Amino acid sequence: MRRDELQSTGTQVPVLATVALGPLPQPGNWARRLELLGMDVITTGAAVDDPEMIRAAVAAVPHRPVLARAGDPGALVAAGARIVAMDGVAPHGAYAFRSDEVLVIPVATGRPAENANDVARDVLMAARQGSPSALWVAAPDLSDMPEDVVEAKLRAMAEGARMARMWLAKEQFDTD
Repeated sequence: MRRDELQSTGTQVPVLATVALGPLPQPGNWARRLELLGMDVITTGAAVDDPEMIRAAVAAVPHRPVLARAGDPGALVAAGARIVAMDGVAPHGAYAFRSDEVLVIPVATGRPAENANDVARDVLMAARQGSPSALWVAAPDLSDMPEDVVEAKLRAMAEGARMARMWLAKEQFDTD
């Protein structure tokens, strides 16, 4: 994550920000569900977004940044997307989530939901290898999985990232 660039758009996300980077089962009304699961960045869950979908996501969760995938970047930003998955320069006021972003992907397709403790361990290992503030905690394409499993995976991912943040904060302030 290029934090200075992101903050210049007025978008604030925590260290180890969570995002469902890949598509989710459709139709799913994912914006509000992602917020309730504890995700830091909201998406529609669609493989390709349109302005109407982005407006609905922003209306459902107005206090969290919305990431848009594919579609017309200018129209998606005009509809309220603050982050656009694209290489190159994002439209004014938005952050380009590029293919070279530093990611940790602690959940996988084709298996049961992960445990939040295991996710936290994976996220901490990745955070210790670089700069935690530059790292995104991302879910891959989960569109072919049952919705209840996807929710469990995203809940574990959000909780595991929160636990990792707490552990990093504890390490920062502990003095032996």
